[in-house]
Amino acid sequence: MIFLASLPRSGSTLLTSLLNQRPDVYASATSNLCDTMGAAVRMWEEHPTTQASGGNEDDIVRILRGIKNNRYDTDKLVFDKSRSWADPSIIKTMMRVQGDVKIVTTVRPVAECLASFAKLMKADAQDDVFKASLSEEDRPDNITDFCKRGKLANYLFDFYQTMKSGYEKYPDSFLFIEYDDLVDNPQVQLNRIADFVGIDSFIYDFNNIKDSKEVDEVWGIENLHTVRRKLSKRKYSAKHILGQTLWNFYQGGEFWNDKPEPEKEKLPIMYQHDALMAGDFEKSKRLAYLNLSHYPDDSDICFNAGWAKLSDDEVGEGYFLLDKGRQTLVWGDPHCESDRPLWDGEENATVLLRLERGLGDQIHQVRYARDLKKLGCTVIVSCQQPLAEVLRHADGVDIVVQHEAACGVLHDFYLPAMSAPIQLGYQSSADIDGSPYIPVSADVVPHRVGLRWSGLPAYEHQTKRLFPHELLFNVMKNRAYCINLQRDEGEEYCPDWVEKVDLSTWTSTAAAISSCEMVVTSCTAIAHLAGAMGIPTMIVVPIVPYYLWTLPGMSTPYYNSVKLLRQTDPDDWLAPFKQLAEMVVLREAA
Repeated sequence: MIFLASLPRSGSTLLTSLLNQRPDVYASATSNLCDTMGAAVRMWEEHPTTQASGGNEDDIVRILRGIKNNRYDTDKLVFDKSRSWADPSIIKTMMRVQGDVKIVTTVRPVAECLASFAKLMKADAQDDVFKASLSEEDRPDNITDFCKRGKLANYLFDFYQTMKSGYEKYPDSFLFIEYDDLVDNPQVQLNRIADFVGIDSFIYDFNNIKDSKEVDEVWGIENLHTVRRKLSKRKYSAKHILGQTLWNFYQGGEFWNDKPEPEKEKLPIMYQHDALMAGDFEKSKRLAYLNLSHYPDDSDICFNAGWAKLSDDEVGEGYFLLDKGRQTLVWGDPHCESDRPLWDGEENATVLLRLERGLGDQIHQVRYARDLKKLGCTVIVSCQQPLAEVLRHADGVDIVVQHEAACGVLHDFYLPAMSAPIQLGYQSSADIDGSPYIPVSADVVPHRVGLRWSGLPAYEHQTKRLFPHELLFNVMKNRAYCINLQRDEGEEYCPDWVEKVDLSTWTSTAAAISSCEMVVTSCTAIAHLAGAMGIPTMIVVPIVPYYLWTLPGMSTPYYNSVKLLRQTDPDDWLAPFKQLAEMVVLREAA
């Protein structure tokens, strides 16, 4: 038996149709043989008698050999088609079952395979049949979403990795037939297969190819495996279908040939990113809007343009574009399993407000509870467990539950918090209430200043927002009675003159912050909690700011008590700390 294990949309159906022209060959459509043998192995391993005896592996090999030898009632050479044959563990097993293992696989650049799938998503009459066969989850709104979120795309890349692993371990077992070579020079490729499996060559009829419909019937997807009667290459550009950004993202990686990796084209979004990282915000905005005009359906480009819109105080449009980042997993969390509809502005409803992303994000987002409360809504807040006790006291909150239990609580509507400004109708910064929404829990200690110099260091290094802690200490030493608001990583840098306080829970942390006249911090959850409680807070902001800090200037509409100390040079942190020193002096004088 010969095995067929091909990349999806790489010509395997065409190959089986051609092989079946030979009177001495039977090439299956997608076969259940591999899955059947796998089920037999599991049943054998799980059976009490096997577990009691420890099992003799020769027994299961004989069982598998019997299944394989009796699967097809034919004297023909069988080509059994299943993508699972490329798995290295299965290859190892089949070597025991039948000795030599030969795997013929059609391959195609991943970007080309994905474009072939994406082509079926286009809204013409034929493709509607294909789309209708997919679940709502597998039918994203556009090609970008389909490629980056659809299960078919994930399946493609999962199999690609499996096949690569199988080839790396058993290279002599594989014969690769590239899709373009099969279409352009089919007889040559079929002769290669004959040599590989040890049979005579055969003259094929490439003008009379029989279609294979049985796979379509099995999967209920019409035209997914359509083969043209006369062999010809389909005339479409994968780059045109995917678009420039996706094409660049997915191209390359053809491990089955010796071709060098293609040089990645520098895309417009990269130029925009370079300008942003250099601190040239005007150029970055111009490029963001230009990219958006050319690629209005690209989720990454929409997300970047949303950032630019917020900096121009176009809050409504900004959040709408940022929300496109959900499709590329750079914005928000995956939707929870709520079976209720998205909140659409209805008053006097029970709304599940699901807070998203990190702890700082969630502290910020709980502000939307009071907006919902003003509309007469009952507000159920879903959050991560450590924040539950603090957030239950926030304005507008009726009930707090942990994320794991959220969908079990009765509610009329569901609202992901990072999308809340859209549903609440925010249009500009004038719609944002910057007053405190979490109550203080302790009395202020005169001249006490809370210091925090780092969030999660690994994340801050990635985003280039980690500043040298010495700069903060040099400014604040002998200036105030300072307490430590740094916990976990980075706490080891706390100098002796900074008092350590209880930070074991977010309740105790809130109490520590409440006791401060001022907080100085990097862009962390501490910054959001201090701002939410109305504590005067200085936040040291990197040159590429968090989305809430995109409006220019020192103030932010989200927190009335917050001042933003901005980095002005991507390679230098002196400017914000010079500004901090001046503000501390002025505060002392007052």
